[in-house]
Amino acid sequence: MGYTGRIVVARSVRPLSELAAVQGVDTLEEGVFAGGWRSATLDGDARGALRELVTETGAPALSAYVLDSDLADVAALTPAGVSWRAYLHEQTAIGYGAPPIAQPLDEVVRRALAWSAEAHLTASESAIGGAFVAQNVFVEDTLDELLDALGITPAPSV
Repeated sequence: MGYTGRIVVARSVRPLSELAAVQGVDTLEEGVFAGGWRSATLDGDARGALRELVTETGAPALSAYVLDSDLADVAALTPAGVSWRAYLHEQTAIGYGAPPIAQPLDEVVRRALAWSAEAHLTASESAIGGAFVAQNVFVEDTLDELLDALGITPAPSV
């Protein structure tokens, strides 16, 4: 059985578990990325966390609801209102009964590039598109590929 819950990603000087956006939900794991980006893997869901993270940090944020490590419903938002939504492992999501995403893939990629630009990240259009159609054993691996494609890269080793 895989992980089910929400993973949130934002730029913050404080651990995301300390922010009001995820209060009330236990944090299983936190990650640190280059450029002040952080992630929090939550023990369950924190609906509304995306908008709250953007408001609280004043920076773009991303939220992924993961179901049994099989699929992820990913949404991203910036303070200026740039948003996008996509499924990772989309055919699995549709197999579970999720409604299709209304926007075509090229539009989602375009919005993801705009999100990344507003976040002052260097994104790869082809890598973003590749992550959206990737099919790893665990969707968390696909999410890692997407974060890297968006320009959210691992913190340098010290």
